[in-house]
Amino acid sequence: MKTPTRAFHPTTWPIAAKLAALLLLFSLLPMLVASSYTLKGSLASLEATEHRNLQQLAASLAGRLDQLILDSQHFLVYMAVHEAVTKLIVDPNPANRLAVETELGKIANSNSDIELLMVLDDKGNVLVASHPQFLGRDFHFRDYFKQAIGGSLYISDIEVGAVTRQPGVFFSAPIPNPEGRTAGVAVLKLRGEAVTGILQSARSSSSRYAFLTNREGMLVYHPDDKLLYRSLTKLPPPVEQRIVKERQFMLDRIESLNLTDLARAMVPASQPGSVAYFSPYSGQPEIAGYAPARHRWVVGVNEPQSVFAAPLNRLSWHVVLGVLGIGALCILAAFGLSRLLMRPVHSLAHAAEAMRAGDYEQAKALPYWQDEMGSLANTFNDMVRSVQERERERDIFGRVVSPEVREKLLSGEVKLGGESLKVTVLFSDIRDFSTLSEQMTPEQVVSFLNEYLSEMAEAVKPWGGYINNFIGDAIVVIFGAPIAAPGREWAAVAAAFDMRDRLGKLNDLREMRGEIRLESGIGISTGEVIAGQVGSMDRFLYTVIGDAVNVAARLEALTKELRRDILINPSTFEGIRYRPEAQVEGMGQHKLKGRREAIEVYSVSRAS
Repeated sequence: MKTPTRAFHPTTWPIAAKLAALLLLFSLLPMLVASSYTLKGSLASLEATEHRNLQQLAASLAGRLDQLILDSQHFLVYMAVHEAVTKLIVDPNPANRLAVETELGKIANSNSDIELLMVLDDKGNVLVASHPQFLGRDFHFRDYFKQAIGGSLYISDIEVGAVTRQPGVFFSAPIPNPEGRTAGVAVLKLRGEAVTGILQSARSSSSRYAFLTNREGMLVYHPDDKLLYRSLTKLPPPVEQRIVKERQFMLDRIESLNLTDLARAMVPASQPGSVAYFSPYSGQPEIAGYAPARHRWVVGVNEPQSVFAAPLNRLSWHVVLGVLGIGALCILAAFGLSRLLMRPVHSLAHAAEAMRAGDYEQAKALPYWQDEMGSLANTFNDMVRSVQERERERDIFGRVVSPEVREKLLSGEVKLGGESLKVTVLFSDIRDFSTLSEQMTPEQVVSFLNEYLSEMAEAVKPWGGYINNFIGDAIVVIFGAPIAAPGREWAAVAAAFDMRDRLGKLNDLREMRGEIRLESGIGISTGEVIAGQVGSMDRFLYTVIGDAVNVAARLEALTKELRRDILINPSTFEGIRYRPEAQVEGMGQHKLKGRREAIEVYSVSRAS
């Protein structure tokens, strides 16, 4: 049998493959290792540089956001102490309202980043607003009013307005009266576009973009609307409940993006940094530079690793393709040389494989050259002829005796003499064979017997029976010799059942040919016998001798008298009495020819 080639076992490789592998190992491998080391170092350096670039870009964006927040806050403080505003808080008459409305309208029209300006009294009611729909509304419950009326400045997260449904950032500042006490609140809402416009300036390509999170890990800005107002990682239940209750983003629940590595780096960040992580949305590794703003935000700038690695990857592929091209040339050269050298070896290997398979006609090695390989091929061919002759003799020997006996004899396990064994003997005979043969020519008798005995031999073979002898139409089968086998009693009975089945099919065929049906009896006996070679050193026969053989023959003869197909002795009955496949019927004691004492006889058939 040919040993299968396995990729990780060089001993199984063809010689051509081994030669090619050596060429590659000593010529291409050093170059490939050096190139791989250089490319790997370059990729690591480029990745570190990209991390720094994204980190610096995030820090720059955070600085611009800080400046926007400070400018908006300074403007609101200026507005809160404006003379017209303080007059309105002290005396909210129509003239004062008109003066402040005019001033707020000018400011709102001149600054597109401002979405809303309002002045609230100390009860939270809107006295003046840059948009008329807010006049008279009560906002005492809003955080920006509560904190400013207490005397503190306030800046919100990005929130979605309950009235406008637009995102923005709320600022508030206390308005003092002439005595210096807080008498009202000035409110400014910065458009969300003012913040997002700064972040969108970082988008130099479709792959790099900026995003913004708050300190709770919520994405308050992202260029993909499907990810907006979702948390990087799952929020603690109290935090989620508070955000939903305050209607900060006008959502009923906060969905998590499960970006744990990104959240772990950005949410608690106090200094600029960078992080590498795997994005389940792009399906590839990404890196993000981040920087905290002075307010409650953290700016992130994101980019897939493949963007900056692509040029080096292309270069590495060019190197690999070059190495593979040179390797392919080496392999072709190696295989061409090895093909020339290995022709006689392959011829010898194919001949050996054919010899192993028993195909001696194809087991011929071609002596291509008149050298050592040619001499080896001629010697091999001589050996094949010798083995072929021995196999022919062995086959003839196996037809004279059974294959089991042949192997025992050739291995020297069977010696002249014998050994005592317990076996089961099956004896089968055709009833009225003499009458049948009288009506046939000798050639017809031989043909008829060959057909019948072939069917019976095939029935016995699966059960390990050794056909000891053909005596005319009778068959003697031994179970348990020359190879001992447990369950010999059941094997003999099962073989007898199969013999009956095959005889039935043969009879059907004979009827179709206009021939009469055959009847046979089977006797089975278990007992001690002497098994071995009987004869002289010049000529001997392997057989079994003992009472069990005689009893089997007598039981077969008794089948006709008792009108039963299969009869067995007590020892066989003991071996099969608990087999559910067999149905046993006691036939009483019978005295067999040649025996002084009667024995119990049993009939056996298949259980229905």
